[in-house]
Amino acid sequence: MRKELRDLRSNRQVWAGYVILPVVTLGLPILLLALLPLMTGPEALRDPGLRMLLETVEADPSLHGATISERLARLLLRDYGLMYLLMPMILAAGSSALSIVREKEQRTLEPILATPIGDVQLLWAKLFAVMGAPLLFTWATGLAGLLVSAAASRLFVGMVIGPTAGNLVGLLVLGPVLAGAAALAGIGVSMRLTDSQAANQFVGLVIVPVALVFVALFGRPAMMSPLAGLAGAVVGIGACALLFRRALRRLRREDLLTRWR
Repeated sequence: MRKELRDLRSNRQVWAGYVILPVVTLGLPILLLALLPLMTGPEALRDPGLRMLLETVEADPSLHGATISERLARLLLRDYGLMYLLMPMILAAGSSALSIVREKEQRTLEPILATPIGDVQLLWAKLFAVMGAPLLFTWATGLAGLLVSAAASRLFVGMVIGPTAGNLVGLLVLGPVLAGAAALAGIGVSMRLTDSQAANQFVGLVIVPVALVFVALFGRPAMMSPLAGLAGAVVGIGACALLFRRALRRLRREDLLTRWR
């Protein structure tokens, strides 16, 4: 774990996500709530997209509120929780894609594979190492986001709007499961590639778009219902089990030591 954290601190490509994602995530609720007057004003009825959004808010009984502005604010802040599903997936995928290939480049893989550690132990150790920092960072950002959202809703709506049960399940349960799936996919990629630059490119071109699809499929229902979030987590755990078995089959020590030369 200490070695993975040292590699993380020295890798500027990975650190870009740790800088950009929190800024976007913490600034988003302020921007959304600041735009509420434009979304609820008379001009909004002329825009088909905004008119459909307002109709959705009025038809959703879970978005209780005295005014349309309050109900729309609840909808925006509820769906804002999707960022806390996407963040750990992107950060874990970026770290995991370098977990093996960096060992090859630094010539530290041979001593690790020479130890009595088994393949299952090695894979679990890599998984926990690459998921530790992204999850802690996401939870810290989530706590800060809770405070920012409360302050922004008090400023722009006149009342404090807290997270829903679905938001909390997404942050604490579904987000880590999806991050585990992304991390296992990244570790599988890292085993096959021989260059860290290629690993980063694969993450950006393949794993991140797939992460967006998973968030689109499971995220919105999870934000609306904690039971949907738990059901999505069960499906995600099944996907993690399949990815773990696949990565374990690909973990051929001789190939890892010889293919990169």
